[in-house]
Amino acid sequence: MIKFFRQTRYDLMNKNKTGKYLKYAIGETILVVVGILIALQINNWNENKKNRQQELIILENILQDLENDKIGLNKIIERRISKVASAEIMISYYEGVKIDKLSDYYSHWTNVLYWEAHYPRNIAFKELVNSGNVSIIKNADIRNTLLDITASYEELFAVREHMYDDYGIYLYSPYSEIIDYGDGIKVWSNPNIKIELSEKDIAVALKSKAIKNGFTLASFNNVGLQEQLIQILNNVDLTIVWIKKEIEQ
Repeated sequence: MIKFFRQTRYDLMNKNKTGKYLKYAIGETILVVVGILIALQINNWNENKKNRQQELIILENILQDLENDKIGLNKIIERRISKVASAEIMISYYEGVKIDKLSDYYSHWTNVLYWEAHYPRNIAFKELVNSGNVSIIKNADIRNTLLDITASYEELFAVREHMYDDYGIYLYSPYSEIIDYGDGIKVWSNPNIKIELSEKDIAVALKSKAIKNGFTLASFNNVGLQEQLIQILNNVDLTIVWIKKEIEQ
């Protein structure tokens, strides 16, 4: 094609047809520019298609992580609710409520002291953040909510770390010198188990203001964590809906 254009220009010049030559040259230039623009457009289209395919793969992976995270969030929320209930019962014992069965005291304090933590399964989005390529997710709602979820988890981790320190000071340390942990674990794991429990140890524990304060803090902090977890779960549910819609487009 280029050889044809060159030969045409040469023929026009030899025949002194300057006007036609200029018109032809301008037309040829326009054709070349149009050809370049079309080539760029095709290249951009191919690049956008490639990026979209990559985005969809990433969204699929993030969706899978979020759905797994949702399962873990529901479980830990249930456990936080259970711990708050047990902590409130333990506080009532320290405020004079009668203990009907020794196993109730052992079971509830073990339920509160048993340390449980949920860690999000956010592998795909974490890798995306570390690569600095978050902008590949074009939907701003999805992108911003994922960032909000990450920030919420960081805040939750800070609260949880503080709560663990409180557990060590007000519960783990005082109890370790008073009550047999093994008995508590046995009763908590199997409420129907028949073992001899120490009424004397419980009486000593009930005199500890540190332990009472520990259960007060445990109730307060578990309520706070529960609220944070519910907010994260709501954002996870919302993001799952948005990602599914984005994938279906």
